[in-house]
Amino acid sequence: MAHQSFSRGVFTPSKQNLIILFVTKVKQECLTQYQDFIQDDLLFWEGEQGHGSDQRIAHASQNGEEIHLFYRGRHHSHFTYHGRIILVGWTPFRDKPSEFRFLVPVLSAMPTIPPQETLDFEADFEVLSQAGLNSIDKAVTTKSRGIAQRVFRGNLLKLWKGTCAVTGVQETRILKSSHIKPWASATSHEKVDRFNGLLLVPNLDSLFNEGLISFRDDGCVVLANSFQRDDRQRMRIDDSTHLTHVHAESLPYLEYHRKRFRL
Repeated sequence: MAHQSFSRGVFTPSKQNLIILFVTKVKQECLTQYQDFIQDDLLFWEGEQGHGSDQRIAHASQNGEEIHLFYRGRHHSHFTYHGRIILVGWTPFRDKPSEFRFLVPVLSAMPTIPPQETLDFEADFEVLSQAGLNSIDKAVTTKSRGIAQRVFRGNLLKLWKGTCAVTGVQETRILKSSHIKPWASATSHEKVDRFNGLLLVPNLDSLFNEGLISFRDDGCVVLANSFQRDDRQRMRIDDSTHLTHVHAESLPYLEYHRKRFRL
């Protein structure tokens, strides 16, 4: 039973309202290479290939079930029990594993939540993670913005495979998660949409946020007239600077950025 649980990743004890996830970041080469990892206090986890447990996990809270996590960084190492985790959003797919995001409270700086407040707490995150909303209640935004920003960063790390979208630098500790359409102007879906963001090294992140550079639909850089030529040379930014990849879903956001700064 233990081996089956580890390889499948999901264990549901009989006659219990309990779902246990066994998550391994670096898996054996012979196993399906799901992209599962913890970033800060969030678990980014891909569901089963056959989608067998998707609906049960997605609706665990409504069904009175708890989800608990055992996590390890590498196969054949010991699992660490992280206790109960809370679903903050999921993206269902048919042709590939669905994507789930969980808060891991034991890793969070947030205070422990009394049991009687658990449902309200989860409802806040459910509101935050619903795609398609055009606005967010201010109370929810105030309480949950930090979570949304960490979800956004994890989404970008996965989309860009942990590398700078321009330079290819792989040191994630220095990479910045930059919204293309800024938080203040974005809908609730856009705030955490991976395609509304770029992973950038600090100098490019600052230039992008200040509107000194942007990117065309083909990924090539656009330089603002106010960006002094000498500074461009010092920072080694010229017409050859470009995104390593352009996602079609990012094109409306890039257009918004260019129009915003009149580039």
